[in-house]
Amino acid sequence: MRHDDRIGRGPGRNATRISANGDAPQRKQLPMKNHAWIVAEPALGAYDPKCLQWEEREVPEVREGHVLIRTKLLSIDPTSRNWLKLDPATTYIPIAVGDVMIGAAVGEVVESRAEGFEPGDLVSGMWGWEEYSLATPEYLQRHDRDDRIPDEAYVSVFSHIGRAAAFGLMEIGRLKSSDTVVVSAAAGATGSIAVQLAKAKGCRVIGIAGGEHKCRYVVEDLGADDAIDYRAVDVREALAEKCPQGVDLFFDNVGGAVLDAVLANMAWNCRIVVCGAMSQYDLPNPDAAYGCTNLHLLMYKCARMEGFVAGAYTGRYAEFDDILRPLYIDGSIVARSHIVDGLDKAPESISLLLDGKNNGKLMVRV
Repeated sequence: MRHDDRIGRGPGRNATRISANGDAPQRKQLPMKNHAWIVAEPALGAYDPKCLQWEEREVPEVREGHVLIRTKLLSIDPTSRNWLKLDPATTYIPIAVGDVMIGAAVGEVVESRAEGFEPGDLVSGMWGWEEYSLATPEYLQRHDRDDRIPDEAYVSVFSHIGRAAAFGLMEIGRLKSSDTVVVSAAAGATGSIAVQLAKAKGCRVIGIAGGEHKCRYVVEDLGADDAIDYRAVDVREALAEKCPQGVDLFFDNVGGAVLDAVLANMAWNCRIVVCGAMSQYDLPNPDAAYGCTNLHLLMYKCARMEGFVAGAYTGRYAEFDDILRPLYIDGSIVARSHIVDGLDKAPESISLLLDGKNNGKLMVRV
């Protein structure tokens, strides 16, 4: 498996526009076949890429109100693994056995029968894990091309990833410059942007990550004030030492024992933002789930814990892009990309996330 580790940095602009579109243009010559990943079975227990099946299909005909997209990049996320459980209680994305697997992606419009989208448009949004995929406008965002912004920035900073960091900190977490902020999975895609955004707003930031290399990256490259290696030390004790006045805001991406450690170190009126629960996504069985023992401390600290999913706030994406854009332009926010080449590698790429072996925002170049 080959990959590129690259750092994307501003300047750049993430602008979108809707333009009038007349009659659908004559269909261009497209490949005869379209490769896609199909959900073969629920991914229960430890993740196995065999839950997805490789199929060769016809390139779909474009229906009224739809857009045909040539996929360029697929985002590989912890939620990709979670969705494959096919459990309606843990996902807002309805997929079933026999469906094309879906996820966030970047691509180019090749044919359109939807107003506002034309062949050649650069788009990001949600569609199938396939070379050519149909999508509807409500799941798409059109981007004006800017040579200063690489395609992968629309999978990281200006996507559900960066927007989750911005929305979680600013809206759910009610970030203040006086806060001591702790971020779990701080070297990961969303966590790394949360670290940089909190620092840009003047906060003291402690990152939690796995391994000396990642902790050094969190401090030296992302600008955190300190880092905790959860694999090497007791997180609860380390937080007590590094945050003697307690944690004001916790941006949580992993849940489990790390969340429990922060609950034991909360400041008065602490805010806990639940963005993910990575430690609980790939358990061998439901009985292996971690049961937090310190939840009752929320009461004694008059604290608040609230979860969210970025997809629930699509109508406000532009608002949070306006927060991220100037920081990206001036280099206050950088995003490292871990790019795996080949759509055929998509299922096994999920294992990189689960094993913590990705080195930046994980994506597949189709």
